[in-house]
Amino acid sequence: MVRLACLVAIALGLALVTGCDRAKPELTVETKPAVAPAARTSKSFELRGVVRKVDRETSEVSISHEAIPGFMAKMTMPFTLKDRSVLSDLKPGDEVEGTLLVDYEGSEVKDSNLTDLVVTNRPATLIEPTQLPTSPMPETLKPGDLVPDFTMTTQEGKPLRLSDLRGHVVVLTFIYTRCPLPEFCPAIDMKFADLAKRISTVSRRAGQVRLLSVSFDPEHDTPEVLAAHAARRGAKPPLWTFATAPVKELLKVTGSLGLFFVPGTREFDHNMRTAVIDPDGKLVQVEVGSGWKPADLLKTVYERLPKAGK
Repeated sequence: MVRLACLVAIALGLALVTGCDRAKPELTVETKPAVAPAARTSKSFELRGVVRKVDRETSEVSISHEAIPGFMAKMTMPFTLKDRSVLSDLKPGDEVEGTLLVDYEGSEVKDSNLTDLVVTNRPATLIEPTQLPTSPMPETLKPGDLVPDFTMTTQEGKPLRLSDLRGHVVVLTFIYTRCPLPEFCPAIDMKFADLAKRISTVSRRAGQVRLLSVSFDPEHDTPEVLAAHAARRGAKPPLWTFATAPVKELLKVTGSLGLFFVPGTREFDHNMRTAVIDPDGKLVQVEVGSGWKPADLLKTVYERLPKAGK
């Protein structure tokens, strides 16, 4: 009897197990079709531009290049040259042409290589030897020194001397309209636009301040060109005026403010100087580069205004 009971129990257990197995749903694993890797392709583009910086240790060249149709807008960017032999002859200011080889994986850029880079023009300076000062370079002005006078032509085609602005606090800077580097002349234009907006909120104060942007590119920046540029920047005389001057006139003041500019056929190698001049024509301070803040400069300007204008 005991043995029979055990056999019955075993049989029932097997039946239950078999029943549970039959109740379980069958599991299926979906397999996705293998995705083929994106095809790798290469394209070549013509590159034209001006060398801004050469780093022979890293084989990197910064080029301010024209727009590359179908690939890149006009900008300044670094390129690594695999052919190091080209580097020895490159200099800032050189106009160059080359072929930019771009590797794609699908639509994604994977690599690029600038090849066949050649110098098409090494521009000579537009400043003739007879135009350069024969005397030693002037000493840099110190606060309180009288800023040298010079003559210019405004965007309205009118003659203007710096001394004509006596009685005003003058903020004087130097630019050229074709400057391609965002952190240079375009940045100064934006800061002057900010200054003009802040100053113009009080008409009495606006009447005592003059913002003056002088181009060192007289061959291109004619009064007509400056007028169009001023309109784009929102510059309205007499508060903010654009002007241009011959090189001989510019050299009367630029050296003493620490400004240098080396012109070429299309671009200039230059630094940046912005001077604050008091109503007596004396230097208050010189800002180096474009990193200054309009709010800080305005504080200096307002401190030099007659009390009635504050």
